[in-house]
Amino acid sequence: MTLIPPFNPDNLKFIVYNAKKDQLPILKFAQSNGEDPLKVQEYYDHFRTRKLPKNTLFYALRYEEQWIGFFSAGFTILNKSEVGAIDGKGLDSLVMKTDENFTYKALLIHKIGIDQKYRCFGIGKYILLFCIGLAKSRWNCAQVKIVVFRTTRSLAEKIYYPKYRFSYVGKDKKLVWAYKKIC
Repeated sequence: MTLIPPFNPDNLKFIVYNAKKDQLPILKFAQSNGEDPLKVQEYYDHFRTRKLPKNTLFYALRYEEQWIGFFSAGFTILNKSEVGAIDGKGLDSLVMKTDENFTYKALLIHKIGIDQKYRCFGIGKYILLFCIGLAKSRWNCAQVKIVVFRTTRSLAEKIYYPKYRFSYVGKDKKLVWAYKKIC
């Protein structure tokens, strides 16, 4: 068993990924039991070898000199029907709008992947804080009011809600939408 020195968040780097100059390594994102309900591994492997879609921010994570993960996000506009489709009511009540034609600006985190060896160090917290800061800096609070992402119900219940106050909604037994109002 390899001992890992204490984790120092000052050594964590967020790097805007550039496919022309950065070569991403093979990393393992599946859960310890081998499952990958959010298809993070498939997503990562796809973008390691292909061009990223426009309007997608892709950040690689390094800890000291090691590549340890990634996340991707994009600014999106949700309309009333999309907000309702997320869970039927939860985000709709957050928005508190009745006009069918309104739009709601959000930062949608597409995927978060942390290599198996670097889990349980709180790296997800730094990613979420970074994304909240990104949303606040890219568009002012009058425009972007929510950060939203898809996750497992288990992670939402055990980590995202109690530790980081991300609410979650969804009818699916395994997958939910986690969200946090930022302004």
